[in-house]
Amino acid sequence: MGKPLGYFNLSHENELVKDVAETWGDGLEGLTEADTLWLIARIAHEAWLQEPSESAPTEEAEEVVDRLHELSYHEKLNLLQALSQ
Repeated sequence: MGKPLGYFNLSHENELVKDVAETWGDGLEGLTEADTLWLIARIAHEAWLQEPSESAPTEEAEEVVDRLHELSYHEKLNLLQALSQ
């Protein structure tokens, strides 16, 4: 089981957080890997659109995206984990 949503300062007073916990558990243990990846992609996109500096991606970041095919599935997951720290 993962850490509870409250560990990440997510309050069950927020209806979406409450619904997420009721659907998949407070540690998100019921979430499939496919749904997890899809949600990460969508949430990251929404957060990027709201990012305060409104900066465009650097050429270096765009190059990484262009070269993602060089990574295995597990290497992509590991890179996601590294980026989220």
